[in-house]
Amino acid sequence: MTFPLAGLLRVRGVQERVAAEDVARARTEVRAAEAAAEQAVSSLSAIATQIDDPATLRAMAAARAAGQASLADLQVLARLRRDDAATAEAAHVEARRELKGLERLEGAHRARELETEARAEQNALDEIATTRAGRSEGSAA
Repeated sequence: MTFPLAGLLRVRGVQERVAAEDVARARTEVRAAEAAAEQAVSSLSAIATQIDDPATLRAMAAARAAGQASLADLQVLARLRRDDAATAEAAHVEARRELKGLERLEGAHRARELETEARAEQNALDEIATTRAGRSEGSAA
């Protein structure tokens, strides 16, 4: 007899794989957002500090302000990506837990099936032995 929840087990397996892919994608997005924030920090530090005239001072101030706004946005994005990754990891843990529960049920089902088959085989062997013993006694008399 096949495992009655085999279809659900396959669905849970697919759900677990999708959740694992979501975790991998989320982690990649976190690394990309953190790299962009680090690049913004290095760009801000690379802005020239030599000021020759008021126009250069205004341009440098504007560049720094724009860079800091961009950096703040990238830091928020990185935090949101980390939150998404944490959510994806929690979903993966839950999907994995559900899959493992069904796998344990399937294992128990298989063990019961094997036990039933072994018991039926043993009963058949006992029946054969009893029949042969009855023939031997009948022919000896």
